[in-house]
Amino acid sequence: MKILSMYLPGFHRNETNDKAWGKGFTEWNNVKKAQKLFKNHQPATPLNGNYYELTDPNVFKWQSDLAKKYSVDGFVFYHYWFGNGKMELYKPVEIYRKELKDKTDYCFCWANHSWVKNWHDADSRCIVEQQYFDEKDWISHINYFIEYFKDENYIKIDGRPLLYMYDMSSCDCFDEMLKVWNRELNNKGFKDLYVCELISSKNRKQNSEMSDAVVEFEPLYTTYFDVSKFNLIKRLFCKLTKRTDFQNYDKLWKKNIKRTRVYGSKHIQKGCFVNWDNSPRRGRNSTIVKGGTPEKFYNNLKKLIEHKRENCDNDFIVINAWNEWGEGAVLEPTEKDKYAYLEAIKRIKDEYAAK
Repeated sequence: MKILSMYLPGFHRNETNDKAWGKGFTEWNNVKKAQKLFKNHQPATPLNGNYYELTDPNVFKWQSDLAKKYSVDGFVFYHYWFGNGKMELYKPVEIYRKELKDKTDYCFCWANHSWVKNWHDADSRCIVEQQYFDEKDWISHINYFIEYFKDENYIKIDGRPLLYMYDMSSCDCFDEMLKVWNRELNNKGFKDLYVCELISSKNRKQNSEMSDAVVEFEPLYTTYFDVSKFNLIKRLFCKLTKRTDFQNYDKLWKKNIKRTRVYGSKHIQKGCFVNWDNSPRRGRNSTIVKGGTPEKFYNNLKKLIEHKRENCDNDFIVINAWNEWGEGAVLEPTEKDKYAYLEAIKRIKDEYAAK
């Protein structure tokens, strides 16, 4: 059983954010100015004020060692390639590949969506548009990936490099692109890609005939597909009136644990979440999942592992997330819970190893 966690590389200064949000902006700006919205509300903050900078190799050393200590098997780095060679937030993973030796395994999730300015409900102007261009650009993209696939720490399934796709529904040319990618990979001695689609409110069903697997991206999957009609109406009302949408931790996990949906014959990787509170990004017009604790996370994750589901096993479990501080989905140590969520993972892994 491999525990993977989604990883956001947004905690460093870059030119695009400087232009869009102001000089020096990083994801930490949202976290630091988060407000309490109700009694006992406590947006996640890093333990001991560890507002790290992701161009510092020592930060990656700390994160990698932490993941190993608590039995997190790999990071899934969000990858931002907007076409025609335009990339964003790529420096951290380049440092991770080049400067760390004995590191935690990793792979990519291509976050193939346009970068829009809507975190603060100011407007939805496009900062960087996602485009797919032509075969020349596709070859350039796969050549960039190949440098990572050469790394012995890049995660592979039966020798095939693992790549997650955030929103397959927006990429009509993906199957054609994948044929080009696999051709280029084969010509350079690599096996075909192993492609896993994220299923959520964005990508609502499997959209590629050539993908190998799917993973339900939580909690965005459950809050879209598995809540009651009344809850959906309430969620819409909150969105339209810019009020906080409160969801129940126990109910969302219960729906995930008991799910039976299949995607034809495609393999299913299990997905789950730590917590969710995106008020640091969206203020009162946010979604907050209430009731989460480390002990509940431990109990629910264990039940999810033990749940038998068609086309699904426990080869990979994908957790949202390692460090989504602006969305409150955090495995890293927090002021409130310290190392408790990481300890829950290690506890489970140790229990299974002892069987």
